[in-house]
Amino acid sequence: MTFHRRDILQGFSLGAGSLVLSPLLRGLQAEAAGTAALPKRFVFMLQPQGLQSWAVQPAEIDRPRKGGVEQKVVRSLQDLTLADDLQPLARHQARLSVLQGLNGRHVFPYHGGPFGALGGFLKGRTPEGETIDAALARALPATFRLLGLGVGSDENASYCSSAWGENQAAPTLCNQSYAYDVLFGSVLQGEDRAQFESQGSLLDFLKEDVKHVERRLAGEERRKFEAYVGAFETLSQRQQELKAMETSLRKIAPRKDGKYAEPLESLQVEAHAELGAAALIAGLTNVVTICSGLCKASGLFRGYTEEPIDMHPILGHDQGGRQRELLSLLRRHHLEQLAVMADRLDAVPEGDGTMLDNTVFVYTSDFGETHHSSGSDWAFVLLGGLGGRLKTGQYLDYPLVGNAGNRSINALYCTLLHAAGAPRDHFNLDGVRKTIDAPGPLDELLA
Repeated sequence: MTFHRRDILQGFSLGAGSLVLSPLLRGLQAEAAGTAALPKRFVFMLQPQGLQSWAVQPAEIDRPRKGGVEQKVVRSLQDLTLADDLQPLARHQARLSVLQGLNGRHVFPYHGGPFGALGGFLKGRTPEGETIDAALARALPATFRLLGLGVGSDENASYCSSAWGENQAAPTLCNQSYAYDVLFGSVLQGEDRAQFESQGSLLDFLKEDVKHVERRLAGEERRKFEAYVGAFETLSQRQQELKAMETSLRKIAPRKDGKYAEPLESLQVEAHAELGAAALIAGLTNVVTICSGLCKASGLFRGYTEEPIDMHPILGHDQGGRQRELLSLLRRHHLEQLAVMADRLDAVPEGDGTMLDNTVFVYTSDFGETHHSSGSDWAFVLLGGLGGRLKTGQYLDYPLVGNAGNRSINALYCTLLHAAGAPRDHFNLDGVRKTIDAPGPLDELLA
């Protein structure tokens, strides 16, 4: 099907919903004309309390408990068994890479690494510089340059993990309904905005425009648009469930105990995963960061067990088997949502493949390897090859800091910039940090 650029730029003869639909329609137009440069997308997911070695290490790997490996290990992940905690990603194993041994000691992530985890600099209440998600968002512009979503607070927004530069923190939207309105309601003006807010459902607001577009599409373009609409159907259903739950919880919760009137953290994770996937499919953003725990050592996680999980005393200081069990419970749920996001992108045609083919998910912990972390053995899990720019299906283990061959988390971030087509000699390894690592990316990850 042929699209006319003039029609697209005029909103495809749409009504008030044209600003929401236009990014997707412009992409369809470019693909139909054969002029599309396939987008590149990144999703970061940070989980609190550490990403322990046992949580990512394949069963067949005999890794020294102390001192790490003497030489860099590069093995095919297809010959290995994923760790139990990573099993939610098993259906995407061919697209995974598991990294251990990266150095982030300069972040000092003991009790969490706000801003430093994604920046590769000393953590703090205010950022020392730019974080990797913001750097990629600058290189991959969209209507919303960077969509930050947070789990663990009822506040509308927090500032905890992402930054455009020194003392320039980027907001992390914590309240699901607020994030929904900001992402989709903010592109509307005047009476259209009021109508959207009164209806509360994006699909209800856009239904006439959606019908108009569907009548004019066929083939692959129609399939992609239907996937787009499907993402919002799921999202709208989730929003209604959350609103209903919030109302009922407020009725039964003790007046002095407001925590029971907040949405459950387990549902926050699911809602934000759906919101992030919908924003990516819609073309409203190319970079999503989901920060669970908001880079804090304390807080509650509800919806997983009968009693709320208290992150600091239970997950941080309880060194028994119960701690490991609860950490695995949280981690597997988070990774299930990450896998669902990947599935949704994999269902949307793009070029000769799907949206997932041109996306990278980066999963790690803002704490480094554990609650009281030194940052010297920082693990990462990557899902996706970004259109063949990154190698997948690998297990990588680097000698720990102080040994020849050690690499830093900054080098991984430099690698992502190279893959995104925005190469740098290093990422935040200048000034006092220039001796932390050799310049350049991780060559074993670049295709």
